[in-house]
Amino acid sequence: MSRFDLNHPPFDTLAPAERDALEARADIVYFPDDAQIVGPDQPMDALYMVIKGVAAELASDETLGRYRIHDVFDARSLVAGRAANRFVAEEETLLLSLPRDAVLALTDSNPRFGAYFYASVAEKMGLLAQRAGSRELQTLLSATVRDAGCRQPVFVDAAASIRDAARAMKEQRSKSVLVRDGERLGIFTTTDCRDVILEGVDSGEPVGRHSSYQLLCIDRNDFLFNALLLMTQRNLRRLVVTENGQAVGILAQVDVLSYFSNHSHLIAQRLDRATDLDELADIAGQIDRLIRILSGHGVRPPQLGRLVQALNARLFARAWRMIAPARLAERSCLLVMGSEGRGEQILKTDQDNALLLPNGEDFPEAAACCEAFSAALARFGYPPCPGGVMVCNPHWRLSLSDMRDRIHHWLTRPDGESMLQLAIFCDAESVCGDEALLADCRGYLRARLQDDAGFFSRFARAIDQFDTPLGPFSRLRTRESGGRELLDLKKGGIFPLVHGLRALALENGVDAASSAERASLLAAAGKLEAGLADDILEALAFLSQLRLERGLRRLDAGENPDNLIEPEALSTLERDLLKDALAVAKRFKTQLRHHYRLGSF
Repeated sequence: MSRFDLNHPPFDTLAPAERDALEARADIVYFPDDAQIVGPDQPMDALYMVIKGVAAELASDETLGRYRIHDVFDARSLVAGRAANRFVAEEETLLLSLPRDAVLALTDSNPRFGAYFYASVAEKMGLLAQRAGSRELQTLLSATVRDAGCRQPVFVDAAASIRDAARAMKEQRSKSVLVRDGERLGIFTTTDCRDVILEGVDSGEPVGRHSSYQLLCIDRNDFLFNALLLMTQRNLRRLVVTENGQAVGILAQVDVLSYFSNHSHLIAQRLDRATDLDELADIAGQIDRLIRILSGHGVRPPQLGRLVQALNARLFARAWRMIAPARLAERSCLLVMGSEGRGEQILKTDQDNALLLPNGEDFPEAAACCEAFSAALARFGYPPCPGGVMVCNPHWRLSLSDMRDRIHHWLTRPDGESMLQLAIFCDAESVCGDEALLADCRGYLRARLQDDAGFFSRFARAIDQFDTPLGPFSRLRTRESGGRELLDLKKGGIFPLVHGLRALALENGVDAASSAERASLLAAAGKLEAGLADDILEALAFLSQLRLERGLRRLDAGENPDNLIEPEALSTLERDLLKDALAVAKRFKTQLRHHYRLGSF
């Protein structure tokens, strides 16, 4: 039986035999109050885990961090061989002492354990996410289409009759057949069969004439989560599964739902069948419950945000079509912006939306409909935007020509308010109506942008609006509130990363709204170093995960989510990764300051 609790990071990455071997080399050491554990520049010959008491890390007289039960210190010093700072016992403290040679040997033989000591920021944060996911037998993040299995496809020739196709479906107990028409592959389903019968089509006609050749496919080795997302976005009941480019199966909605119990696709179907705003309000609550389930299963914020974005888009579009007359809903373009537009909003935050209207058409009912829509979203749990970025505000309900005038104003009079509004618009995504209106505005913005270094510098300058809460010696800078030391994740880390990517995307003509797409496209174009792009995305994912966990805890306590965390409440690994994430933000800001010459403003 194990003498010590080595089930916490980073030891939870070790195999049982590795853990036993390390434990055999371990020792327990005792330090009384105020005793020095190790001094600055002294040899670091052990890795310590707190069993009882509190150890503090000091630089001069400044406390950089405190380590409590199960916390580990100091990985960086262990690798270097010497302590960078002083460690003392703030009270009677028992430590588990793990010899340096035994720990470093494990870093060589176990890559996941070694990542805690040597890996890049992106690798460490990715491995942390894998560890969170491993708490479940299998998660949405790691399961593949192959894991869920798929149904053997039934093939028929395009020249076969509709009757032959129906017979094949009956004999094979399948709800679809794949139709071969030369090099093309189509699909004919039981729904198609019903439709052609109702239309009076002769059952002897070739099935190829009534098949769909716009197949949506997913590779057998792709994540099952991506299949779930595609089904949710496109309101599909089945996907064609491919391997090496060849169709090898059919993945049905029921296959996904039988593998997972979250029923996200059922939420999308409920949205389509909803008949009133009361039902939509109930469905909005289901989305909140889904977030808890998926987060608990280890799904990371980037993937979770995309799924929530898809469901929210369906929710908003359904509400708008219930409220607005058909002509208004079809001819206008309803936009979401901010984190919702980027697909990075998970828990409900302020509304950020707008409405574009076609030129030369009168919609006298638009104002009342927009008021009703904003009120409906508030009822669904999305509070009004303090800055008034909502369709009920005439400032964000504009004809196409008025929106062009607004863009022209932003570009020619780039004051602080103009840059803020432009940043909001850069994240816009259409959720309902005529997408061509948004495409026109984006095209106009691209055409009007000039190679004006001063303009782009003014736009990027917002990255310095808030200081990064990371001081010398990687000390976390907090502020006292209610007797607790707190740190703002959004101001200190998330915002500069998001806005920095937004600024580079605007400058380089990258139309993507999400931070992940922006980083990927910028790196592919050589406008952002690939390693830094990876670090930025992993830092964003980690900071968003901390914010989500904090938000869920506040909701459980009957409070509104916020962006504040208490670093002292984090584990050693989480605190280290928080410092790493903020260091990425600091490094990115430094590069942006140099690129945009922000020091001259």
